[in-house]
Formats: sequence, C-alpha cells, structure tokens
Amino acid sequence: MRKITVFDFCSQIGAASDEIPVVVKAGMQEIGHFRSLYKIPAQAMPGVLEAKVTYVTMGREEIIIQVKLKDYNTKL
Repeated sequence: MRKITVFDFCSQIGAASDEIPVVVKAGMQEIGHFRSLYKIPAQAMPGVLEAKVTYVTMGREEIIIQVKLKDYNTKL
C-alpha cells in the first residue's frame, strides 16, 4: 500500500471536513496546528505538506495527524 502525504490526505478529505482543529505531529513534536483540514494546504509549510502520514487519530475535539518528515539528506 502506498503511503500518502499530508497534502494528499487533505485533498481527499479536507473539503468535506468540519471546523475541527488539526494537530500535525512528528514523533512527540508538534509541527503544525490548524483550524481545520481544509486550511492545511493554504497555511502549512512545504515540509509539512510533503510529510508521509503514519496514522490519523480523529476525535470530537481535534484531529491528530502523525507524520514522518521527508529526509532531505542526499548522497552527493
């Protein structure tokens, strides 16, 4: 199964989402806090949008998207 990025996830679900706050986390570190899934593509940094979604926890009060950030270290 192909892992999707945060941008792909928001594109598929964002327009149908309610105004539930979203927290994006990489490990224990919070890397983004948004008013809704619909707002993420317009407000998030490119690194957050390109991060691979590990899992999503949806609740009534907030949505938590756990991600693995893209590794920018390249071999020369």
